[in-house]
Amino acid sequence: FGLGYGPVHESLPFAAAVLESVRRTQPAPAASAPVLVNAGRRDPADIAERIHHLGELHQAGLVTDAEYTA
Repeated sequence: FGLGYGPVHESLPFAAAVLESVRRTQPAPAASAPVLVNAGRRDPADIAERIHHLGELHQAGLVTDAEYTA
């Protein structure tokens, strides 16, 4: 801190207070990961839609050739 944020001895305690407030308001992590039912089975239409979307990303240049063929 410094330029534009006031003297360091004033801005650091303020930043620490903001950080502590943010940490207190964040939700606590879940005790365990959620269990997915039928995680091994997927709807064929969903798979086809994802493949189509991947092709669009590849055509737009957002996915490399290596990523597309992996």
